[in-house]
Amino acid sequence: MDTEILIVGAGLCGLHAATRLQAAGRSVLVLEKSRGLGGRAATRRWNNLPVDHGAQFFTAKSPEFAVQVARWLEAGVCHEWTRGLHRFSDGQLHAPEDFAHPRFACRAGMAALGRSLGDPLGDIVRRESKVSRLAVVDGEWQTTLEDGRLVRSRSLLLTPPPAQSRALLAETAPMAAQELDRHPTWPCHAVAACFSRMELPWQGIQAPDDEVLTWIGHDTSKRPELHAGRTILMLHAAPSFSIANADAPEGEIAAALLRRASEMTSLDLCSPLEIFLQRWRYALPASGETPSGPIAQSLPAPLVIAGDWSHGGRIEGAWTAGRDAAERLLVMLR
Repeated sequence: MDTEILIVGAGLCGLHAATRLQAAGRSVLVLEKSRGLGGRAATRRWNNLPVDHGAQFFTAKSPEFAVQVARWLEAGVCHEWTRGLHRFSDGQLHAPEDFAHPRFACRAGMAALGRSLGDPLGDIVRRESKVSRLAVVDGEWQTTLEDGRLVRSRSLLLTPPPAQSRALLAETAPMAAQELDRHPTWPCHAVAACFSRMELPWQGIQAPDDEVLTWIGHDTSKRPELHAGRTILMLHAAPSFSIANADAPEGEIAAALLRRASEMTSLDLCSPLEIFLQRWRYALPASGETPSGPIAQSLPAPLVIAGDWSHGGRIEGAWTAGRDAAERLLVMLR
């Protein structure tokens, strides 16, 4: 396989970059190691119901991304979920105070965002295509897949988490690999818990300063028509807890998070009907919401590295990273 631009990763960054590059008339190929699209904008089918176990919602703060969100709203991809989130701090649960920004979610699950960007690209997106090695030969990138296939490209865009991109670049582009050391990411344990139906006065609770639990999401409230008789909560562990309990059994992690959720909400949440655990190894940029922009190098061959981590995290950050990465590549390929 040969292409002008190879993109590794079909998260929102890679898919948006591919869309822009294709619109500019460039030859593009996207390789995705998994079966799904959208990266951590992820949805699991659980008891035949969609459950968001990655990104929980998104906002639109820049005018350009607001235009994209308006398109998604018109197409029915997403809807306004809530304008206010509760907050747990100083040992108390506080009602929403910020109603300025709508929070958007998807009735079909957050994975709908990846499908909306990826499906129009057709067969230039190759799923279950994991990269095992990168090399530069005679000024072009040669990318070897796990199954032995070889892709030659004039330029390369890497969108995986920094640690994964660094491993691929260690031998071929050591300076770029070292630059990625400046962008560490934190893990996050995500636990879904299913209960008999409960009436809850909140859609989500943010607890950014807690050492155990930073998010309680009322997933059912995004699509109540699908969850008759059930309430599903999504719990996100704090980075420190996720690091300390990296290999702990699922039951222990769930029990600890549910205990903390019970304390925060004054509800008995310790006996769910079912649970599942997702261990996100590279969930959050350690730099927080401070954008740094893409990493770009012309030698040994045109290379751009970007992702939500390079633009402050979040859904909007991933989309913006794709835009900026595409623009950088177009300049480099003039």
